[in-house]
Amino acid sequence: MQEMSARERFLRTMNFEPADRLPIMMNWLTAPYVQELIGLAPEEYWADQIGAHARAFRILGVDFCEQLAFPPREESQRSWSGGKETRWLDPDAVAADLDRHSAEAERDLASAPSRRETHIQAICDYQVVTQRRLGDDCLWLFGMDAHGPHGIGFPYGAYGYEGFFLAVGAHPEVMERYWRTGAQLARWHNECVAEAARRLDWPRIGYMGSDMTTQTGNMISPAIMAQRFFPHLGDALEPLVGAGFKLIWHSDGNMNDMIDPLIDLGIAGFQGFQEECGTRVVDVAKRRARNGDPLILWGSVSAVDVVRSGTFADIRREVERVLDEWTHPGLCLGTASAMMEDVPHANITEMYRLFRTLGAAQRGRN
Repeated sequence: MQEMSARERFLRTMNFEPADRLPIMMNWLTAPYVQELIGLAPEEYWADQIGAHARAFRILGVDFCEQLAFPPREESQRSWSGGKETRWLDPDAVAADLDRHSAEAERDLASAPSRRETHIQAICDYQVVTQRRLGDDCLWLFGMDAHGPHGIGFPYGAYGYEGFFLAVGAHPEVMERYWRTGAQLARWHNECVAEAARRLDWPRIGYMGSDMTTQTGNMISPAIMAQRFFPHLGDALEPLVGAGFKLIWHSDGNMNDMIDPLIDLGIAGFQGFQEECGTRVVDVAKRRARNGDPLILWGSVSAVDVVRSGTFADIRREVERVLDEWTHPGLCLGTASAMMEDVPHANITEMYRLFRTLGAAQRGRN
């Protein structure tokens, strides 16, 4: 088969059509690895970080970018949890602040109609500028950021785990209002995203999600999620699902109790799966999307157990395992989680080489 562009390869795969090889997704790459790969001095790298990663993507064969997630220059620039503040150990204080956020969301909703056109244009501009910065060899989607698909989540980053989850149990009416108003605001934003996609004729593929599971299962019980969370999330996502978006949900931890409810809301596929936590690719591959299509998977080579500590032969076996277990269309190759400083550079380069070669061979078999 003739070699395809990154855009054509990825979009054909998302439509379950033949392609020359499996697409490769953007993964987190450390600054030292990118500098070594493309031969940049540190100051050159930091002067244009997105450009440096785009050059690395071209060398590695990365076809699409779903998140502008790059290493911070200083340790102090890493995200900090406001939940470390002792005031949030009181669930009543957390509930009061959640109510304040709900009131702000309601005020934002009241003024939303007057801001619609400006918001749509901002999304359009962002998509065009980001694609230009990445270059033509790597397709930019509607990514996980302020301009991409929005949902609702668990704000434990602001309050800490203890304070937030105590508030969930002690103040169900506050959580109901918080998730309802948050979903209404997300729905308005998603209506704007759908309109931006129409105006730009941009691929209707979006990446979203947040960490809602631990190594053993849901952070909040499946019963409470079904009652108070998923109905509002479904309301938020409906404009995108109705517009034909294929939404890919970020997944880590044990996702077993999350998968079917998300599929029921119209989620078309998943990114990740930390199989060491108990969610197995081979089991998820048996499911179908709500419309009957095969599920989409972006992943799911183990960065923790294999790429970090394995040999080249181990990495090859891991890539082959994913290819064997996800035999139907809709597979894009990537790692299940980020590759951090302790992953050998040679292992990263070899993994991408195998993505390109074995991904082409797999397509040749189908």
